[in-house]
Amino acid sequence: MVDEAFVREAVEQADLNSLRMALYQATEDPEVAALRSTRIIVRGGAGELVTLTNEDQAKLKDLAVRYLMSLQEGAPRDTRIPDADRRDALIRMAEAREVSDDLLRMRRTLLCFEEFSHRAVWKDGTAPELPADFRVLIVGSGLAGVVMGVQLELLGIPYMIYERRSEVGGVWSINTYPDARVDTLSSTYEFGFEKDHRWTEYFARQKEVRQYIEDVARKRGVLDNIRFGHDVKELTFDEATSCWTVRAGTAEGEAVADFNVVVSAAGLFATPRELDIPGVEDFKGEIVHSTAWSEENSARGKRVAVIGNGSTGVQLLSQIAAEADQVHVMQRTPQWISPREHYGDPLSPHVSWLLDAMPWYWNWNRYVGQMPLLDARKLLIPDPEWQAKGGAVSEVNDTIRAGLVQYIKMQVGDREDLVDRLVPDYAPLARRPVVDNNWYKALVRDNTELVTEPIKRIGAHEIVTADGTSREVDMIVAAIGFQTGRYLWPADYRGLGGIRLEDEWAKQGAQAYLGMTIPDFPNMFMLYGPNSQPISGGAGLVSWFEIWTAYISKAIVAMVEGGHSSMNVRREVHDEYNKLVQETASGLVFLADDGSRAKNYYVNEWGRLQVNTPFEAEDFYDMCVEPRLDDFDLT
Repeated sequence: MVDEAFVREAVEQADLNSLRMALYQATEDPEVAALRSTRIIVRGGAGELVTLTNEDQAKLKDLAVRYLMSLQEGAPRDTRIPDADRRDALIRMAEAREVSDDLLRMRRTLLCFEEFSHRAVWKDGTAPELPADFRVLIVGSGLAGVVMGVQLELLGIPYMIYERRSEVGGVWSINTYPDARVDTLSSTYEFGFEKDHRWTEYFARQKEVRQYIEDVARKRGVLDNIRFGHDVKELTFDEATSCWTVRAGTAEGEAVADFNVVVSAAGLFATPRELDIPGVEDFKGEIVHSTAWSEENSARGKRVAVIGNGSTGVQLLSQIAAEADQVHVMQRTPQWISPREHYGDPLSPHVSWLLDAMPWYWNWNRYVGQMPLLDARKLLIPDPEWQAKGGAVSEVNDTIRAGLVQYIKMQVGDREDLVDRLVPDYAPLARRPVVDNNWYKALVRDNTELVTEPIKRIGAHEIVTADGTSREVDMIVAAIGFQTGRYLWPADYRGLGGIRLEDEWAKQGAQAYLGMTIPDFPNMFMLYGPNSQPISGGAGLVSWFEIWTAYISKAIVAMVEGGHSSMNVRREVHDEYNKLVQETASGLVFLADDGSRAKNYYVNEWGRLQVNTPFEAEDFYDMCVEPRLDDFDLT
């Protein structure tokens, strides 16, 4: 039991749109429905949220306190899951606008009212007798690998996970650099089937995220199926048996085993980039890649060069600058860096209590947290009429640009010498957005220098830039990211006729059907593959892991129930899909804007969009929600 003062403070700290929706769903109180709401622009035009008038905010809080106190006194909690029509009406109320029917299919699932919004089921509800020794291999135990394991647990399909490291977590195991954390709200970075977890911060730190993944794996029975220290080296499809022979390096030597299906959850950020600068091998100080940072590393009292200013470099700089004697920030390309509400703030006991105490608040808090992304794709479409008037991209994109430029000026104060070097010459949102972790504030410290001259070479104790300036350094922090074009690497996949996947992708970059399947590589699926990263639609990446793993699970179910041993996406289906990907992408700022295309890891060396899907999220969802069996050759 908590007292009314505690309840009122919890309501004061609540997200009011989430609170309004949860209260209305629980009570159907017409007084709540009558509260006046309006859509407002947030993040300088990059998104929209819904707010209430000041008068109605006070009224909502009073109504919510009254209801929560009644629950404290023993009133029954609402546990009814709304049907589709009711759910649609609630969504339209939450968004304070008319939402067309064709935009509701995915939104309904984002509310996660059911235990599992995305899963495969057997036709008659029970698992059939599986073929002898049938089993699935999952490569990697990050978020995607664990949820794939959960899907197979639900189906009762035998599986194993090979993980090259000694613990689960994927990127959340490998990235332990200072202040590593999520850059989307924690509430949107969790599985929809784990409703009882409570984060300690609005933007969770690395240790907490990694522990969350391990806790889910243990709770759902996945942990027992993981083989740690298994580094997958070679996978060869045997056409006679329709199985994959998998070779993995272990501490004891080599493990060889056969699997009917392989699912790679290696992901996009599996292979760190190497620091490829002349003279790097001559450096006598300490070089630490951000993925290799450990508790033994410290910048205290050192002269440090931080190379890279993407998400990682921006996250770690503030702590490095606070400890080091001198920091040189080596910037090659300026980034659009923006603030986030509650970034760095703890989640109070009051809010944690509210997530437990208020029926449906968890669901609506997660949904509302994703709402600013719902219309993100429109920000990436150039407007020729606006450009004819002198605009850069479109009115809304240029408005975002102006707001971000103003933010830079506010952060660096009177340091006019910094502004021109910090403002990018490409469109906002064309590259991965970066969240500010006091990066600009760190730049104006007395011990920090922004260096924009290219690095010419590295010496034994120095970094020399193109203008001939030498800077003595003791430590280099390489925040240089990952080889995002090398999906599945260094594992060597060999499909039908011994064809090597690396050879196929060497022609024009990585391609797949729906980012998941590749012709001539039967019974093999990917998670977070080429052109699968959504750019709009409200669903966070973890929600997409659930969508994709459900698709793969349904495909496996179709194989088993149909008595098939092999499932191979048809070449013409794959090629037509990837043609559509690039045709659609050509109208977005990634490819349509010359400056953006040249400075973007989303675009590969052949000039093709490779990381993001260019489609509206609802359209991509429709493609991924159910496998179309006529897209595949089944034998």
